[in-house]
Amino acid sequence: MHPSRSETSPHNEVPSHGETRAGAPSQPVDVTVVGSTNLDVTATVPRLPGRGETLLGTSLVSSPGGKGANQALAASRAGASVRFVGAVGDDDAAAAALAHLRSDGVDLSAVLTREGVPTGTALIWVEDSAENSIVVVPGANGSVTAEDVDRVADAGGLEGVVVLQGEIPATAVARAAERAPGRVVVNLAPVIEVPAHVLTSADPLIVNEHEGAESLRLLGGEPEGLDEEGIVAALLAAGVPSVIMTLGSRGALVADAAGVRSTPAARVRAVDTTGAGDAFAGAAAARLARGADLDTAASYAARFAAGAVLTAGTQSSYPQRDAALPELDGQGRAC
Repeated sequence: MHPSRSETSPHNEVPSHGETRAGAPSQPVDVTVVGSTNLDVTATVPRLPGRGETLLGTSLVSSPGGKGANQALAASRAGASVRFVGAVGDDDAAAAALAHLRSDGVDLSAVLTREGVPTGTALIWVEDSAENSIVVVPGANGSVTAEDVDRVADAGGLEGVVVLQGEIPATAVARAAERAPGRVVVNLAPVIEVPAHVLTSADPLIVNEHEGAESLRLLGGEPEGLDEEGIVAALLAAGVPSVIMTLGSRGALVADAAGVRSTPAARVRAVDTTGAGDAFAGAAAARLARGADLDTAASYAARFAAGAVLTAGTQSSYPQRDAALPELDGQGRAC
């Protein structure tokens, strides 16, 4: 008897009529991430090119990425057991895109394979200052439906802390928020038009300054004239249970019913900031799943994200389990 595709690859068999299906969950997990997976193609350049400009790059690397997969790996490296729910194409890029998740023991039983659709791809330019520009071609990520989420939920595959982002269709994000049995973490990146209940179910909503302002608009608020603390406070007033606003080298704002307070960032020499926000979100979810409070989770996530910018790459830069991480002090300096 020939083995099925689900027995010979990290994702599931595609039935002959072209539909997709997910397998039953293999074991209970602390964190379920519903989101995107990509193959990242990263070029290192002296600086980001201007319109119509051609630059000579210094290196070109292909590696696993996608905001959902990044966050799943970060949560796993931060000590949680993790399931990833998403879709890949029936192409050679699929195995490469899932390589780090598979080797780290992330449960891939709910990853769907789409016939005739490419695996998502991200084209990344990283300049010498470590800043980057990214273009994402969704591919199979754009095919994830609310019905796919329902099938996973019906099989018991949505469990633990459920983590969502904005690189799959809004209908699938909304359904996952509705079907999640417990805590939901939403990182609305990129910002997409999701129903208000997605944001008001987020505990926490993890956003940067721009995403926070746009999230407030989605809830009917007006961020114009508000500073960062004002936007966070307005999100709480609009019904979001808790918020973490990441501020890069300035740390983060943490907010819930107890008020708004600051978390410092480690001051490190960044080599590549690609995926640092995903590292923060995944690490925070892992700590929340293990019972940490919001402030403790945010502080740990800041340290984990700082560890992720010390080397080039996205998933490949994420600290291993039990690795030493930069410490924080009140001024945001590494100790």
